[in-house]
Amino acid sequence: MGKGFAYLLVAMLIATAPAARAQTGPATLVADDIAFDQGSLTASGAVEIFADGRVLRARRLTYLREEDRLLVEGPLTLVDGDRSILVADFASLSRDLRGSVLRGARLVLDRRLQIAANEVVRDEAGRYTQLYETVASSCEVCADRPTPLWQIRARRIVRDEVERQLYFEGARFEVAGVPVAWFPTLRLPGPGLARSTGFLAPRFRSDDILGTGVTVPYFVALGPSRDLTVAPFATNRGATALNLRYRQAFDAGAFAIEGAFGRDDTRRGSTRGYVFADGSFVLPLNYRLDFDLEAVTDDTYLLDYAITEKDRLDSRIALSRVERDNRILAEVIAFRTLRDGERSDTLPSRVVTLTREQRRDLWGGIRSWQIEAHGRERPVSVAPPGFPPSSARDVARLSASAGWRRHWVLGPGLVTTAFAEGHLDVYQVAQDPTFADRMVTRFVPYAGLEARLPLVRHDGTVRHVLQSIAQIVLAPDRRPAVPNEDSITPEFDEGNLTATSRFPGRDVRELGRRVNLGLSYAREPLEGWSVDAFVGRTFRTRDLTQFPTGTGLDSKASDWLVSLAAGTGERISVLSRTLFDDRLDVSRSETILRWRDADARLETRYTFLEADAAAGRPIDTSEWGLDAGVDLTADWTGRVNWRYDFVTNDASRAGIGLTYRSDCVTVDFDVERRFTSGSVLQSTTLFGLSVELAGFGADDARKRRNRCGT
Repeated sequence: MGKGFAYLLVAMLIATAPAARAQTGPATLVADDIAFDQGSLTASGAVEIFADGRVLRARRLTYLREEDRLLVEGPLTLVDGDRSILVADFASLSRDLRGSVLRGARLVLDRRLQIAANEVVRDEAGRYTQLYETVASSCEVCADRPTPLWQIRARRIVRDEVERQLYFEGARFEVAGVPVAWFPTLRLPGPGLARSTGFLAPRFRSDDILGTGVTVPYFVALGPSRDLTVAPFATNRGATALNLRYRQAFDAGAFAIEGAFGRDDTRRGSTRGYVFADGSFVLPLNYRLDFDLEAVTDDTYLLDYAITEKDRLDSRIALSRVERDNRILAEVIAFRTLRDGERSDTLPSRVVTLTREQRRDLWGGIRSWQIEAHGRERPVSVAPPGFPPSSARDVARLSASAGWRRHWVLGPGLVTTAFAEGHLDVYQVAQDPTFADRMVTRFVPYAGLEARLPLVRHDGTVRHVLQSIAQIVLAPDRRPAVPNEDSITPEFDEGNLTATSRFPGRDVRELGRRVNLGLSYAREPLEGWSVDAFVGRTFRTRDLTQFPTGTGLDSKASDWLVSLAAGTGERISVLSRTLFDDRLDVSRSETILRWRDADARLETRYTFLEADAAAGRPIDTSEWGLDAGVDLTADWTGRVNWRYDFVTNDASRAGIGLTYRSDCVTVDFDVERRFTSGSVLQSTTLFGLSVELAGFGADDARKRRNRCGT
């Protein structure tokens, strides 16, 4: 062929490739017919050139020896792996590559974005590709729908291979062929680029409180491990806010800070805002540092701006080390309430805890111990008018616990357990007349025996497991009263039936001698329905009135605990747990149903809780919730959520949403109504709208449906 011709074959592939790479070997030419004469070489028929993993297919090519130029007649196609496909009508390439020109070209990037151009010119270094008189879109053009849903027409597009950016000049954005926006210049990230400085998809919203507005996020990539997002927000009612988010990752951890500040008509003359921050770092000697900060200017800001429905904020910093047999924790927590009728200065809003735990093998069993120093403080020194005397109480506690537990297997598989443990707590109480600023000491010992008899049957495809549980717990009936702030809401479920104490914290320890009985059944198939069922109950020698009404534990014999879980993989699952007494009066009940198939998703939940004033629940709770979604068509998905309170016979929340998702665009529209209101909180309706174009950046376009049905 000659060295000049071989060089031009290689040069052509480098010039037309989307990402120029060094050629390590000669190009290979395959054609139906190759003709030579004194001034040229012509290849025709099914012409193919292979070089460095790229393939060029053309109808005819001619090498002009005197001009040292290669002419390629199309239609020609250059395939560069999965990254790009270039189709053109004609290409002309010179030895120095300065005259590399393609006409009537169409470039497909990452099988996402298509750019059609009258002419394509590539620079000598191979970094920039210029496309003239272009049309760009990620929408597939079908025979029955020749006009794409959206497209960008531009006088010129410059593609930067190094930065993976697309620069548009004289751009016009069209929807269904109708121009809707003009841009003198426009920059968009190339397909597959995960992080790039620039604007993100805007979010539109409208509600009864702030009005109609838009958030326009701007993302700044400060480096491979840092970024900043600046998102101004403004509405037609004068509400303005600047949202900020900063993230940074390190070799040993990461942290993120987000927040906002601005003004609106709800609190004239006041700047409103919030700050949330969290982070986690691995330290030497297996220690870990975790922190989070939550602060807000007023009680309703987070709800007004739809940031979170959290009504008690907690800021925390903790140093910990968790190993197989050891645990060390030092933490400080600050609480703030946003609930109507509560004051943060009358709650134990500053809490400090130091904990050290260890477990070791001893006498064929496991012994464990724990030492903990704990303090909680209220900012006020005197209870405000209308609040109980304990509203100014400060508490310091020093606790120590030790325990031993051992298992044996007897006879035909009877698993027996012996255990003993003791808990010592010393309290120093201040600013509470109930305890008269004195020190209170309490020691609670436990001892007991437990027996479990599992019975198993296997018929080849299904395994059935039936297990009976019996436990005796010995504990004193009386102990000195101590301030209770971490054990107000005890729970009774199958997970703590055999626990020595059903209270969640240390301030209250369950007292009295009792017998815990349970029976569980499990059906474990290779395929089909799986079932887990449990029934249990606790019997005491005396009713010590430790447990509030509604917990299921507030009598000599507890309520019956019945739970059922069933399901078929991820398609259907049912979970139900109920507490009821001998008269079948229910104190607590919760049922959750989840169902999913290829086109629909459903989760519905019913919750009933008997009134418990100590837990802040003065009346019964009876609520039904529904969250569902369904694929209405190939492109449309609908969703709905609903919360209904049967006690007040009112809906507390309702929402509906629609998503249009095609091969080239995603549109989300939501409407949500919050019905609940109070002296500060108002009922409101929120509308939200977002539009995202596929084909730019790191979207999931490859998972989208082919619009033409192929």
